[in-house]
Amino acid sequence: MKKGFTLGEILIALVIVGIIASIMTPVLVNNFTSKSQVAALQSTYTAISNAVRLMLIDERASSIFKSSLYMESSENVTDTAGAFLKKYFKVTTDCETEPGECFAAAYKNLNAEDITLPKKGNAYCVGTSTGASICIEPPAAATKHVARVLTDINGPKQPNIAGRDLFLFYIYMDGFIGDRVSSTDNLSTCTGNTYGSGCFNRIINADWVMDY
Repeated sequence: MKKGFTLGEILIALVIVGIIASIMTPVLVNNFTSKSQVAALQSTYTAISNAVRLMLIDERASSIFKSSLYMESSENVTDTAGAFLKKYFKVTTDCETEPGECFAAAYKNLNAEDITLPKKGNAYCVGTSTGASICIEPPAAATKHVARVLTDINGPKQPNIAGRDLFLFYIYMDGFIGDRVSSTDNLSTCTGNTYGSGCFNRIINADWVMDY
């Protein structure tokens, strides 16, 4: 005659399953969240990269310094970065020259320190149909610097943490998009930076994995 499980044995099994679930659930949630954030970052990066490449082809320009994204001394950010964003992206929110409602009101870095986005600057900011928000500061005649890109991959939605959903990277002369040459993928560079500069390099070098 087969012996069934006693009530005590069933309760012990349920307790063990509950303990395992309580340990594994946060790990699984964090893993899913980081993968979702990387996927959104990769999508935004690809969209910006494709837009820059298409602009160079459309304008038969050999570099961004010879394209309409380059800001001559007589031009303004609306006619350069603003025109670029409106032409190559489906803009749902036009925040013009300040983050406004395209970005969250407050952010933190990975060290849980408060960081503040500039209220108004030399960049043009929009919210896109994919949910990402993008600010582009075009290269200017006075400085010859690369174009700077600040993006929140899910707009004003949480977590609003630099290196999780807020990233800073650059468009170089030939259209290549990446972190600053001086940025490394050291965790300290990523965690303490104001806008997540260095985190992008770390994710790229880890083959699109957020390993922090």
